[in-house]
Amino acid sequence: MLTYIVSAILLIIDIMTKFQIKAVSRYTYTMNEKIKHIDISPHRSILNKISQTGYSIQEALSELIDNSIDARIDNELLKVSVNITKESIIVSDNGTGMTEDQATKSIRLGFSEKQQQLGEFGLGLKTSTSFLGHGFTLTTKTAGNDEEYELSYDADDWLEHGDWFNYPFTVRKGVDTNKHGTTVVIHKLRVEVTDKLLASIKEEFGLRFGPFIQNEELELIFNDEPCPPFVPTILDESKTEFIFDFNGGKAYGWWGYQLGGLNKSYFGFHIYRRGRLVTTYDKIGLTPNQDIRQIIGEMHIEGIPISHDKKSFATTSEQYRELEKKLREYFKPFENKPRRLLSGFPASAGRVVGTVRRINMFMRADIESELAKINRGDIIVTEMTRPQFLLGIRRSGGIITDMGGNLSHAAIVAREFNIPAVVGTQSATNTLIDGQKVILDGVEGNVYEY
Repeated sequence: MLTYIVSAILLIIDIMTKFQIKAVSRYTYTMNEKIKHIDISPHRSILNKISQTGYSIQEALSELIDNSIDARIDNELLKVSVNITKESIIVSDNGTGMTEDQATKSIRLGFSEKQQQLGEFGLGLKTSTSFLGHGFTLTTKTAGNDEEYELSYDADDWLEHGDWFNYPFTVRKGVDTNKHGTTVVIHKLRVEVTDKLLASIKEEFGLRFGPFIQNEELELIFNDEPCPPFVPTILDESKTEFIFDFNGGKAYGWWGYQLGGLNKSYFGFHIYRRGRLVTTYDKIGLTPNQDIRQIIGEMHIEGIPISHDKKSFATTSEQYRELEKKLREYFKPFENKPRRLLSGFPASAGRVVGTVRRINMFMRADIESELAKINRGDIIVTEMTRPQFLLGIRRSGGIITDMGGNLSHAAIVAREFNIPAVVGTQSATNTLIDGQKVILDGVEGNVYEY
């Protein structure tokens, strides 16, 4: 019996020895290294440094409007007001407002409980307000209770006295229980406010939030005036709808043709995600050399990763590459450049599509009946214009002549009436047919088939 006990003890010792050897060989580093726990809370200056985000003013303001859109109340029109003066920026809404818990967490960097919403990264409030000004005050309240919550941030005071673990938060009682929504007031502005900037902001708001405005989900007021949705000019008002499915998502929208402007890069898609604009004039799936008849449209994309500042999609992702390939195959047949019919002197800038109206300048006896053929927007095609043509030119959309130069009657009158003109083509009256539709390019001095 003793023998069996001794044998058992020796076996146990043997097993423990092997286990100990194995354990030591696996964790030997703990004998020569010391593990410490250190404080990695960010330096107070981080809130000031995140203002260096590369935002435009419009993008920074849009972050705050995004938060308001996320706080929409079902079956109720969301009203967002943006007021900008040289001293402050005020963004207010009639959304749900924040609970006390939500309000206390709103100042935390990177914290967000939002899923499938615009403000999913928990950075927008902090980055946008820090970009626009040196400080802000947020006031918020939900319906049904008498408490209102307020927190303020001042960059100079925070850098000197800020405490991550002891941030001041105001709870104000006795407030109207029917009141709800959030107001952000930004002060000590970092940006210079000009009339030109204000006009640009209003225009871009109509573009960025156009789908919400058009669907009557959002009433966006800018400096006491409503922002109208952006509506592009499409040739023949002809829009073609499309939808593409790809791995993990889909893209849908519409496209049409526009005439290229002086800036030839202003074509492509305004791309939205969850109803909010991400990129403008995006060339995904398009060739970059569209200078006369350009493809323009609106696209909504879901299922492609997006950057934390919501300014771009992850172009290296598998989903993006798959969608780009499908779009390229689809649009390739529609990107053919129209055939050039004539060239001459670009006498008056502009591009226009119109119907040819051949006017015989030598028909002196019945010139009035000739001019009567000109409808509004038609393109006059003649050997040379004469003073008697003025009434017809007023109705026209452009002029093409056989003869003349930049100081000819046709050139001077076209510039006066601000309509495009190409003169000195030598053969317009022989080449173009009455009633034919053409593209008149007064910028380059060319005439194209339509």
